[in-house]
Amino acid sequence: MSKLILIRHAKSDWSGNVNDLQRGLNKRGYNSCKVISEELKKRIDKPDLFLISPALRAQLTYENIFLNWDNKDNFLSIEEDLYHASIDQIKKKLTSKVLGFSTVVVIGHNPILNSLMYQLSTKGYNKLPVNLVTCGVVIIEYSENNFKSPVFKNGEVVDYFFPRMFTSKLKT
Repeated sequence: MSKLILIRHAKSDWSGNVNDLQRGLNKRGYNSCKVISEELKKRIDKPDLFLISPALRAQLTYENIFLNWDNKDNFLSIEEDLYHASIDQIKKKLTSKVLGFSTVVVIGHNPILNSLMYQLSTKGYNKLPVNLVTCGVVIIEYSENNFKSPVFKNGEVVDYFFPRMFTSKLKT
């Protein structure tokens, strides 16, 4: 079974005077990444492909969730399309990238991830949020192993979770 994990970047830091691509994470964002890392480890095996937006906050989200997973054997790709492309461009990019991988993580931004989570799944809509919150995670499973024909049919949303669900673990 193949899995596609969509993650919205963690809470960004608006305190500095930097351009949008260079905005990092705030304290809440870093804390959220730690919680999500723990929860993801309970739900999935080590991902084997990461597609990350070029925005610093998305890259920091990746680092703070996954770098302690021993990801030496994984493929990481910074994808310009995840920052500014249309939903069709992103779907086309995904189709060309995921072939042969079993667990793929996409870290990006709203509003595009909101649209993407609905377009890449056909079952389990009741688990999807209206708005994917910062550091929110959607896990979609496909019956095809290793995305042998990545057309994203029959994707079932099996989980949605976000940091505030685990408030006892969050430090403010």
